[in-house]
Amino acid sequence: MEIIRACGLNIFLETSPVRREMVWESVTPPGHWIGTLLEGSLSVEQEGFGSHLWQSGGGTIFSASEHVHTRHVVLRDGGVAAVFVQIEEEMAEPLMGSDTLSLIARKTPDPRLTLPEAARMIAWQMLGCPLQGPARRLYMTGKAMEMVAHILDDATVPDHGGAANWPARDIARLHEARSILLAELAAPPSVPELARRVGTNAKKLGAGFQALFGSTVYGFVKTSRLDAARLLLEGGETSIAHVARQVGYQPQHFATEFRRRFGMAPTTITGRART
Repeated sequence: MEIIRACGLNIFLETSPVRREMVWESVTPPGHWIGTLLEGSLSVEQEGFGSHLWQSGGGTIFSASEHVHTRHVVLRDGGVAAVFVQIEEEMAEPLMGSDTLSLIARKTPDPRLTLPEAARMIAWQMLGCPLQGPARRLYMTGKAMEMVAHILDDATVPDHGGAANWPARDIARLHEARSILLAELAAPPSVPELARRVGTNAKKLGAGFQALFGSTVYGFVKTSRLDAARLLLEGGETSIAHVARQVGYQPQHFATEFRRRFGMAPTTITGRART
């Protein structure tokens, strides 16, 4: 991985061949993160943020207030291509302003963010840059800012339910509730119990999930269960019934819900694993 440091930015560029089931661990330093996986298929588990399935074209915006331990598992042979920009805390407000920082603080490292085409094109240009030395550093800094500008401009559509008005303390509780659900997907707490555990009430918890994550608590659990199931299947699990139970589904209902979510049967993935 190449790292370019300039003007309060740390630019991470990755292009490398990988093999299925390759594993590596890293520590994500504090700061505000914006980036994309342009090529590859990974399972990424981040301490405090849970597990996510990263596919080609996935993008993310999030903030980390402390170092985050991260584990990556490759899901298929081929290559990995990625561009990430870390904006250091002391430079964040002068570069982006307080409103933009508030937007980033409400995001999580869910890679299902749809990036504007311009941002993906700029990321590919960065990976293909032939310049060296100071010229490369200048080029990458300018392109990184351009990519970030496109992504943030696209992400500044109004949040569901006016999330910008939520106090930071409530936002922290909602992220804590989200982490609990991800850690206990097979047997998640009820909404009242979850609300009690994070120090709020059920009504506020439900409204907060809709505002920050664009989903009900039930919808979030359902989507996360199916995403986790897909990770297990693409990671080599062959027993669909076992996977269903691991994520809290009865096997007789699992295949139907999986097909609705991904447009394919779980047997399609297990069949690929055997070939």
